[in-house]
Amino acid sequence: MTAVKVGVLDHGMGNLRSVAKALEAVGATVAVSADEGVLEQQDALCVPGQGIFGRCVDELVATGLESFVRAWITDERPYLGICLGMQVLFEQSAEGGQVAGLGVLQGRVVKLQGSVVVPHIGWNTVGDTYYYFDHSYVVVPDDPSIVAGWTEHGSRFAATIDTGPILGVQFHPEKSGRAGLSLLRRWTADAAHRRARQESA
Repeated sequence: MTAVKVGVLDHGMGNLRSVAKALEAVGATVAVSADEGVLEQQDALCVPGQGIFGRCVDELVATGLESFVRAWITDERPYLGICLGMQVLFEQSAEGGQVAGLGVLQGRVVKLQGSVVVPHIGWNTVGDTYYYFDHSYVVVPDDPSIVAGWTEHGSRFAATIDTGPILGVQFHPEKSGRAGLSLLRRWTADAAHRRARQESA
């Protein structure tokens, strides 16, 4: 089977290269790009984290990549949103006021609550697995059934969402060692299976 082709969307911020290197480490062929023509040729799309919610949404709108992301998800193509790349899918964020998101998923993004240090930087468990976090805001989906994993820092929050073609993680798999690579390997394997089903249809 040929390697899964993953497009890492360059929205002008974030740790693009470290995400690309982690995906390459699990056997994917990676294209880091803001060009729709390049991204369209990939089997799966990853939107990485780190950055400011409103600035990220503005960049996606200004470049036309907002419509591209919407169409990608509507077409049921594999999407991985890391940290900010998950958050922008929701309807609005409290970061910088009430800022509109893409509204692909219903819910909002709020600041971490509780008497804890914010930003939350370091290792936390999701289930029985440790992942590396670096964030100040978390998603609150209207439908809690899409939450596939929870963790706690000050208060309990969604660490992983899984719905349709979307896998979203609040942590950074590219910084999470073996556990992070294992998650990326499962995601790319799922993308390969989806591609195989489409090719045989």
